[in-house]
Amino acid sequence: MKNRSETAKSGRRGSLTMRSIFRYMMEDGYYPVYEKSHILFDIGDNTAVVEYNEGILSIRLFFSIEEDAYDLFLEASNSSMLETFIVKPAILQDMKNIMFSFETICESKRDFRRFFSRGIEYLEESIRAHKSEMKKLVLAEEILTRTIPATDDISMTGINKSVKILS
Repeated sequence: MKNRSETAKSGRRGSLTMRSIFRYMMEDGYYPVYEKSHILFDIGDNTAVVEYNEGILSIRLFFSIEEDAYDLFLEASNSSMLETFIVKPAILQDMKNIMFSFETICESKRDFRRFFSRGIEYLEESIRAHKSEMKKLVLAEEILTRTIPATDDISMTGINKSVKILS
């Protein structure tokens, strides 16, 4: 009995390969770029990566994280994961990037056609949820920093030092 990689190498009709994924994406208007181990294409304003290895299809998006927004970005990522359940965010080792990933078992061209467009929809949904949550968190952070003055601006009486008192 053949294992998965032997079956894929044998080229049986309907088996999924990176070349067949690339052809499908070209036909479907994604304008992909074929690299050695992956395929790049755009989802909205983001570049996505498709990888296929031993029956597992992965579609991933990568974002940079600004250092001062790291905590908010992480909180928004967790929130978007709870909404979609299918797309998983992960902070990469350098702590400056985050990856949103959709993965599924996919062994045939037929499976790929069924799952690929769904995976894209789930990623887009997750991005929308993440952006929405980031907006809420940034707004809340701005309100918090505007309503609570810095300690050096307040004297013991609670009067802002920059305000002149008329006598």
